Amino acid sequence: MGVGIPVRRAVLRFPLLRRTISIPVLLFFAVLTFALVPVIGVLTAPFALRPGGRGRAFRFSVFLAVYLASEISGLASCVVLWGRAGFRAPKGPATSQSSQKSQAYQEANFRLLARLLNRLYAAAGKLYGLQIQLPETVGPSRSGVPKVPELPPGPLIILSRHGGPGDSFLLIHALLVHGGRRPRIVLKDTLVLDPLIDVVLHRVPHCFIDPNPDGGHAEDEQDQDKHAENERGEKAAAEIGRLAAGMGPADALVVFPEGGNFTPGRRIRAITKLRSRGLRDSANRARRLHHVLPPRPAGVFAAIDAAPDASVVFVAHTGLDHMESVADVWRSVPLRKPVEATWWTIPASRIPVDREARLRWLQDNWAEVDAWIGQHRDGDAAS
Repeated sequence: MGVGIPVRRAVLRFPLLRRTISIPVLLFFAVLTFALVPVIGVLTAPFALRPGGRGRAFRFSVFLAVYLASEISGLASCVVLWGRAGFRAPKGPATSQSSQKSQAYQEANFRLLARLLNRLYAAAGKLYGLQIQLPETVGPSRSGVPKVPELPPGPLIILSRHGGPGDSFLLIHALLVHGGRRPRIVLKDTLVLDPLIDVVLHRVPHCFIDPNPDGGHAEDEQDQDKHAENERGEKAAAEIGRLAAGMGPADALVVFPEGGNFTPGRRIRAITKLRSRGLRDSANRARRLHHVLPPRPAGVFAAIDAAPDASVVFVAHTGLDHMESVADVWRSVPLRKPVEATWWTIPASRIPVDREARLRWLQDNWAEVDAWIGQHRDGDAAS
């Protein structure tokens, strides 16, 4: 363990070291997967063709092949974009010209990211039966056909629940492809080990943080762990505030206030942690949340303070959150129900300034997220 932590930190900190490991590993698994997909198809065909057969092994292997092919083609496109930029990443805003080059370079990488996510979304639809069911409101259109509510103009702070595999990718895909927004993304630091995420996101506004969603350590190390956790929390909040600062009208900061995917075990640990810190009111509120983890206010408040003109959008969704393990994912494919999602917007003028009032405001809206999930998930769970 003493050796593992420094190695992990070195790999996460130094891009050249990290990429000399992650890219060859990616290529190795890609070659292996491309070779095995036809074999898996032949071996599993008799079972997939039987009545009720789902061909899970073939579905997963094909999607993995599409994912790895997208990674490789994405990295090749990154090299092309880098070459067009003179083999250096333009940075601004030292001069108006360098600022324009930096903006154009970011836009090109955002378009690349949108194309890749679109490809993966289409593959997930065909192989896994993935469908998104959005809320509809009857707008002032001439036909009277229900429309998906539009996002408000101006910069946005997106606060989304985190539940189920791939939900963060679906949200980024929706913002890029359908929302016309440039997402500023807050991610778990270990995702930097994915070569494409590593390369592309380092070309657009982002931050990688250590969320430490579980916590929980030996009692004799409690004080030391609490101090280290506080330092991580302060550092993460500062990074989120830095990322939120200077957002333009087409930018959207994406934050997952829970710090990790919801599981019942994490819910219990989060409540226990709040109690151990003497935050009884927050612990009691967390006990009434059954489908989400209690929100961590530090990063949210840092984003609001850094972008006071930004509206806040709360996002709730269900349909993937029942998959808490690899076995759950295996059993759930192909999906029988669409992923349902909804959101609501709080204008910047209606966000409380006082910290205690803002905390209650955040917790009240998060309770609404939990209630909506409960209403829309119960039927799915029963079926």
